Amino acid sequence: MAVRSGENQYIYGLHDVGGEHLLKQGGQAKGWVLVTEELGANPSDTSGKGDFYKRLSDQGLGVIVRLNQAYGPQGTIPVEAKYPDFARRAANFVRSSPGAHIWIIGNEMNFEREQPRRPGSNQAEPITPRRYAECYKLCRQAIKGLSGHENDQVVVGAMGPWNAQTPYDADPQGKYSANKIPNAPADYPYNGFFGDFILYLRDILLAIGRENCDAIAIHAYSHGYDPALIASPEKMGAPFQNYHYHFRTYRDQMAIIPQAFRDLPVYLTEANGDEDPGGVRWPDVNKGWVKNAYKEINDWNQAGNQQIRCMILYRWSKDDKWHIDGKGQVQQDLQEAIAMNYAWNPDVKVTGTAPRPDTGTIPKPEVPGYRTRYLSHNTPTSVAAAQTLSVNLTVQNVGSFTWTSGGANPFRLGFQWYDSSGQMVQMPSQFDFRTPLHSDAPPNSQVTFQARLRTPDKGGTYQLRWDMVHEQITWFTSQGDAGLLVSPITVSPAVEVTPKPTPTTPGQVQIQNVIDQLEKHPSKHYAQRTLESIRRIIVHHTATPANITIQRIAEFLVKNRDLPGITYHFCITDQGVAYQGQPLEAMSVHAGQDSRDSVGVCLIGNFMENPPPQAQLDATASVLAQVATRLNLNTSQIFGFSELINTQSPGATWPTWKGPLLAKVNSLMGGAPTSTPTPTGKTIQHYVLFWHHGPGNWAEWDFRGALDYVSKFPVTIGFSIEEAKSAKYVTIVGGPGGVPQSAEAELRAAGCQVERIAGVDEAETRRMLEQLAAQNKRFRTLA
Repeated sequence: MAVRSGENQYIYGLHDVGGEHLLKQGGQAKGWVLVTEELGANPSDTSGKGDFYKRLSDQGLGVIVRLNQAYGPQGTIPVEAKYPDFARRAANFVRSSPGAHIWIIGNEMNFEREQPRRPGSNQAEPITPRRYAECYKLCRQAIKGLSGHENDQVVVGAMGPWNAQTPYDADPQGKYSANKIPNAPADYPYNGFFGDFILYLRDILLAIGRENCDAIAIHAYSHGYDPALIASPEKMGAPFQNYHYHFRTYRDQMAIIPQAFRDLPVYLTEANGDEDPGGVRWPDVNKGWVKNAYKEINDWNQAGNQQIRCMILYRWSKDDKWHIDGKGQVQQDLQEAIAMNYAWNPDVKVTGTAPRPDTGTIPKPEVPGYRTRYLSHNTPTSVAAAQTLSVNLTVQNVGSFTWTSGGANPFRLGFQWYDSSGQMVQMPSQFDFRTPLHSDAPPNSQVTFQARLRTPDKGGTYQLRWDMVHEQITWFTSQGDAGLLVSPITVSPAVEVTPKPTPTTPGQVQIQNVIDQLEKHPSKHYAQRTLESIRRIIVHHTATPANITIQRIAEFLVKNRDLPGITYHFCITDQGVAYQGQPLEAMSVHAGQDSRDSVGVCLIGNFMENPPPQAQLDATASVLAQVATRLNLNTSQIFGFSELINTQSPGATWPTWKGPLLAKVNSLMGGAPTSTPTPTGKTIQHYVLFWHHGPGNWAEWDFRGALDYVSKFPVTIGFSIEEAKSAKYVTIVGGPGGVPQSAEAELRAAGCQVERIAGVDEAETRRMLEQLAAQNKRFRTLA
């Protein structure tokens, strides 16, 4: 059996280095070593382990590395705001640590003791399935984005069995994942919704999605070292009476793994007998517990189940009382188990229904799970752009899975468009056009869909592929199904509306009034307000491709969101064309509760990675200047939506272009006086200044470290020294290598009260800002 360097064909293993000699027999390495690392979350830290792992893999051992932010209450992964930092730190570590390619993200995340404390408190931030999935996917993307690591396995961390400390209601569908405890007393500690640790594993996987997942880690223990406990059928008490109390908890975990994930490697990364009845951890006896445990896993694998590639004994090191080092009888038990040569089988490919926890058997389907046969359809081959059509299709379920119409992961009919070069056409509202089933469809049954098909926004020649989708799990074509390809389809250009021009003072851009020409709800209307009640302008982005039209936006919001009309008062294209979509008096819901006293200005495009093009910025500045002048507002009353609530709009790059944008607005307004001056006559009360030295060279990590601070206090964020001169107070973030001392002197000369927050590195600067936020202190030295 040939395996990749850094892996091993045998299922034996030890947690920690030092016992590798036990894993070698007859000159051959027979097992795995798991190493756990504390990385922190400093994205500037590029340190690693050098050739440490390579020395292990060169011996033929399998190498698994667990990446933790920290241990205990510091959090196995950090608080949610620092997930991007942790992902970058993890990638930096991987880059500097050759010899390994299997990386576990975090450990026993459902234990409160492993969850990070919120800034300024001892309260844990629960690691819900959604939170863990977000962190895992960021780490996986960062690691697999490294050259030479594209095929690495990024492993989902193991949950802690028998632990209900993390109740949660944020499963992948936004519904409650756990069940209410039946007949629970009022003082039961988990009354209401409890943390079902088995469902926790399932919901993590569903939140991640099969296409984003490489492997799964699990843990298994018994309560004592009697070898009979390995196969014990004993179950837990209510409300977990269906779950095993001893080692076969691993079967409960394997049984809950969703179907689409059954081809993935599984690593059992911690196993022992916990404490014996006398409170002893790993007593130095050879009762056969180790041999029985490895036989149990081998029997599971030999039955043709999803393969468990290793069982790691916890642990070798004398760092705690669960150590094997120095315990000769336990080591003898391990060596006798290794002599059995138990190996996992790479040729086992598992699909189908879940294994039954008590038997480990799996029904072997004769056909793959996800298969369709398209019996008839009337898809047109000539259509107009930006239209919603009705298409009839009859589809037969010729796979082994029942297509369910309801639940958290229903089956639906979807589609994808491809342009003439074979590239998929991005259609951000595509999910809303997936067609549901009216009822469950078992194997061999037929379903007739009256499907809604949205056509591309631009004219051209396209291919269309109809495809069934198991929501949150997989597209059928990703599992080998052919789908239904219709080609070619000619798409004629959409008919453009004729805009009405609007006066253009101040600024150079003419705003085109299309209010009467956009889609509107037949009965719903937005509430009205006076112009005097408008006190803010809020900037958004659509988070879509730049070619989405304002007509398409309005149609989508009306037909798919059931809104009275487009939510934005103004939209600006990447070509610098500005449209007015609502009168200023309309209280359109562009920003939730913040819509009542604000105007919504939206840039069409997605600015998470790159700022808007200059033509779009210039046009936006002109629109903002015109609106602000009409409403007697100033630039301190213009906000990005993300400055008001936790959202990504108008994009992660907003801090890099906010300053220049507002500076141009101020210039276009000709220094128009503020309607609400501060006592000093300054137009801005408090400005937080970051450095920016050109594209790709800006205070990104200082900015990330300031998130807690800027969410605590109402401040203006920017990169412009000239803009900062308009502030009463200025907080400079970072050392003089960013914003120089000369700029600080300029600000003081302009009458600003200035304070610099700068640690020895970005991590210390972050801690200083977080401390201020936790203490509810805006300044360290200023009054």
